[in-house]
Amino acid sequence: MCGRIAQSEPSRYAQRLGALIDAELDWRPSWNIGPSAPVLGVRERHGERVLSSYLWGLLPGWCDDPKAAARTFNARAESVATRPMYRQAFRRRRLLVPVDGFYEWAAAPGSSRKQPYYFERADGDPVVLAGLWEHWARGDDRRLTATVLTTGAGPDMPVHDRQPVVLEPEDWERWLDPELDDDEVRRTLLEPRGGVLVHHPVSVEVGSVRNDGPHLVKAVVAMPGAPS
Repeated sequence: MCGRIAQSEPSRYAQRLGALIDAELDWRPSWNIGPSAPVLGVRERHGERVLSSYLWGLLPGWCDDPKAAARTFNARAESVATRPMYRQAFRRRRLLVPVDGFYEWAAAPGSSRKQPYYFERADGDPVVLAGLWEHWARGDDRRLTATVLTTGAGPDMPVHDRQPVVLEPEDWERWLDPELDDDEVRRTLLEPRGGVLVHHPVSVEVGSVRNDGPHLVKAVVAMPGAPS
């Protein structure tokens, strides 16, 4: 799964992804973003890439229960093309979710707590995750919503059996292309890669979204027995 991310300055992502920043964007960097909170994403709009804010939890227009967003912050790559909650967005409303990094947890033998790890790109660039977006509205309640796709763990994910889908620069244009109809081609973009990510253990403080700040991504000594 992918349920916690760090996102810093919009200008950093806009420059790397060749995107315009939405004029209405109001953003505060956070190193501990969880589901239902605002996240930054880049979509194709009128032939241009635009960086905007989305609520993390996908709500298709037909969904009558906004509380469903609490369960839709991730979409499994294996079933995203067929599940009603995601399939229309998968075909037409794909999103790039640039992050400084993301967190994952692993059990530590002999401890009731799990050890959190921070994952980032080895080359220092933003990690670009595969996402989907939808516009949801009921009366005056209007939301841009998003989800992050996950897949089976690859070589760069030794602490969990799943990970977010990481897109390389050569994949971005194809992923955003609304005319790309071939499900099999799209699925080739959703396989885990190796040699892209590095990770290190971080403080258990990240377990609560009430805690925030750049100190959360700093390396700490892992709990005894936790994976390296």
